[in-house]
Amino acid sequence: MPEYVRITDVSPRDGLQNEPGVIPTAHKARLVELLCDTGVDEVEVTSFVSAKWVPQLGDAKELLRLLLKPLPEGGVGVGLSDSERREPAEIAAPRWQPPARSRRTLGMAQALRKAMTGPEHALWELLKNRAFMGFKFRRQHPFGPYILDFFCHELRLAVEVDGRTHGHPTAQQHDAERDAWLADQGLRILRVSNDAVIASPTNVALRIRDAAMSAAAGSRTQPTPTPPSGRGSGMSLLSALVPNLAGFQGVLDANRMAHRNLLSKVSLFTAASETFSKKNTNASIAETLERFKPVIAAAHTEGLLIRAYISCVIACPFEGPIDPAVVAGLAEQLAALGADEIDLGDTIGAATPDTTTALLSRYAHALPIRDAQVPLTLHLHDTFGRAHACVRIALDHGVRSFDGSVAGLGGCPYASTPTSRAPGNIATEALVETVESAGYETGVDGDALAVAAAYAREIVTRARAGAAS
Repeated sequence: MPEYVRITDVSPRDGLQNEPGVIPTAHKARLVELLCDTGVDEVEVTSFVSAKWVPQLGDAKELLRLLLKPLPEGGVGVGLSDSERREPAEIAAPRWQPPARSRRTLGMAQALRKAMTGPEHALWELLKNRAFMGFKFRRQHPFGPYILDFFCHELRLAVEVDGRTHGHPTAQQHDAERDAWLADQGLRILRVSNDAVIASPTNVALRIRDAAMSAAAGSRTQPTPTPPSGRGSGMSLLSALVPNLAGFQGVLDANRMAHRNLLSKVSLFTAASETFSKKNTNASIAETLERFKPVIAAAHTEGLLIRAYISCVIACPFEGPIDPAVVAGLAEQLAALGADEIDLGDTIGAATPDTTTALLSRYAHALPIRDAQVPLTLHLHDTFGRAHACVRIALDHGVRSFDGSVAGLGGCPYASTPTSRAPGNIATEALVETVESAGYETGVDGDALAVAAAYAREIVTRARAGAAS
């Protein structure tokens, strides 16, 4: 089975933030919905920065409010209930039922739920976040004569966490007998180790989510829709960028308005260039790291993930080439602060296959790339048409997560000239094609992506024409 590569679309935020014409909030909401329809893993929807500095994103609060309602322009809406989304025949179809459970098994499961602590509890904090996982999981679920550590009814997927005692031959025989019985009942079993959960519950949760996506793709059973996704599978995680603790308050307000984690991830940004950091954030690199500390602590208290962007990882428009060792050292600091994901941004599109190789080789000396406790994402701009070659190099180095922007929207203003606008991020549709042609799986619907790209081009063209007039 092909390896899975994670795709994040950043067009609603990074793709639109520098557009000169005003794009109506309803159009942005419709774009988010169309992107969720494509099957991308994540959509970065907006940024809680001051409207004074980024006027285009000054409507973040209103955008998130719209994502809770049915949308205009024929959109199916992102706040519909399960019954509203399903066809009548699907509702009427008989549902699969697990085997009967004894009172003894039920009682034991209830006792285990109350007593669960340690690694399993840390993993449960992620699995129960339906906006993050895309599916509803249950913990310590009684199933016939057995108790499953975690169980997704709609996918018939059981997750078992194995401690050290499972290495004993007797325990392994018991596990095999148990798995065989559960398989006869139509269940799929995914086993993870206690040590892996202790090292990184986030990594384990992402692995479980990938397995759930594979199960959904190979089954007629469709996962229950999870707001705010507009597509039936409800898998797209929504995230937003914040500059500081004041911006983070906007995320909290949005989630409290939705009565759930509408936004499941918060993005922070620094740079590998002091000059760029001061021009872009009005702070030195060290000062940005200090700003991150309270945001990371607050986000983790709320059960939210943290992505940490590093801009200018290849070159800076003011300082020139950037030493890969600087990037690797900064990534180590961010990981130590508690970042759940490191996102390396080639801000001006200067990367070549050689400089990408140098960067990732040095990064791997500081932090693992494959099976890492802090996953790595690559954010490429296609300023000089080399982004696709760099994607292939990154895949060879073990990178399994990339950012794209549908229709190639965006582009760093510092890479533009007075007469020529710099090309933007690598187009998500081209990114998916490059990854899949290399033999990997993304789970993204190409036809739906083409629809989203056409809509993105339409609203941007309309806004630019308005600005020019």
